Amino acid sequence: MIRADKPRRRLVAAALIATTIAMAGCAINPASGRQQLSLLSPQDEVAIGAREFPKLVDEFGGVYDDPRLAAYVDRVGQSVAAVTGPPGTAYSFTVLDSDLPNAFALPGGYVAVTRGLLALVNDEAELAGVLAHEVAHVTARHTAERYSRSTLAQLGVGVLGAATGSSELAELAGTGAQIYLLGYSRDQESEADAIGIRYLAAAGYDAYAMASFLDQLDRYGQVTALMEGQPADGGRPDFLSTHPQTADRTRQAMALARRSAGPQSIRDRDGYLATIDGLVWGEGGANGFIRGQIFASPVDGFVWQAPPGFTLRHSGGRVLATGDGDARMLFDTVSSDPQLPIGPYLTDVWARNISLESLESLEIRRYPAATAVTRLPTGDGVRDIRIFAIKPAPDRVSRFMFVTRPDQTERLAPQFQRAAYSFRPMTPAERSAYRPRRIDVIPVAVGETVASLARRMPFDSHAEERFRALNGLDPGAPLRPGQWVKLIVD
Repeated sequence: MIRADKPRRRLVAAALIATTIAMAGCAINPASGRQQLSLLSPQDEVAIGAREFPKLVDEFGGVYDDPRLAAYVDRVGQSVAAVTGPPGTAYSFTVLDSDLPNAFALPGGYVAVTRGLLALVNDEAELAGVLAHEVAHVTARHTAERYSRSTLAQLGVGVLGAATGSSELAELAGTGAQIYLLGYSRDQESEADAIGIRYLAAAGYDAYAMASFLDQLDRYGQVTALMEGQPADGGRPDFLSTHPQTADRTRQAMALARRSAGPQSIRDRDGYLATIDGLVWGEGGANGFIRGQIFASPVDGFVWQAPPGFTLRHSGGRVLATGDGDARMLFDTVSSDPQLPIGPYLTDVWARNISLESLESLEIRRYPAATAVTRLPTGDGVRDIRIFAIKPAPDRVSRFMFVTRPDQTERLAPQFQRAAYSFRPMTPAERSAYRPRRIDVIPVAVGETVASLARRMPFDSHAEERFRALNGLDPGAPLRPGQWVKLIVD
């Protein structure tokens, strides 16, 4: 009986999916020129954008407080939005207070760029290219399309499972659908590049600006990988990536620009650089400052020093230090119960599900502290873990976690102990001395070189590479007197 019904069930499943697609309807999108499926109305998209955009702003540091820069970005964005076709969508352009280079578009016309991205842009046309790409996501209705395909894929998986009575088949089909959707996202990124370049040229900007900024991102990525001891390509696999590789996008953008270039070709490097002069670079200070091996938190009032050879970086609200093979340090500060002693906090709150050994109560600079060790299996093999919990304030706990392979533990244990014991209160002078670094735009003087200017930046390593990446300069490219360049200064 069940076997006889299987063909009929499959036909019913296929009919149900086809009916859903027919009810949703397909239409030609004027931005992309192709037929597009959407289960969301334009009104739905506006509502989604209005609901989700405040969450995005909160997640990426809030709005960057610089009215002059905000007005500049909005002017450039509106000039791009004006050429997208018949009026309808009211666009807003926002600068986010995050050092991560990124840009976002939400349905309903909500577009945002981070100050970290603006620091890498080298002229107004490149900024327009970034905004044009994000506007293209809105006009191409990529969010609605992705939602619709995801919904239908899940519907198809559920119907297929019910029709065949096979949960394994349904799970396999679900995996295939997910791979398809991720691949389609890459197509959406490429489509946004193509539409954005068209908008860029129509707005009077140099159509090659998007390609030059993608090349700039590639430079920055290579230098970042160099500083972190990674391969120059950052080691990011192309398979299942939600964005095409930057080098591929750059080549495609160059080809598109050759077909889209218009009679006008605005770049305006000097005007753009004058606008971002003084822009905050790197940490804004809310999560503390990394200065070489030093981590300082003026907000919480403490400072500590990592072992030599470890590279520190922010990871969310935490500090991650890497070095000496695959040894790791993780540090953060969290709220705690003022009535709970530090020992019970470590065993009953922080590591409540872990079997600890060698538990010890101690003091670090008169702060109550506790430490313990454990050994745990991980995806990379067995690891030894040493944790320190320090209470610098009644309702705050600062936490160190040191992770090593068993063959590294004995050698690195003294260095990690010194790092934990380096935790100390900041002096009033230190607290006032730590300020965000900023972009300083200056003209190149006669006789100045990349090397001499790079030495003026507060970096102990790879200063010349950073200077070239920041300013979009090819290796070996000379400077000319009077040329405006960006420096990072304390």
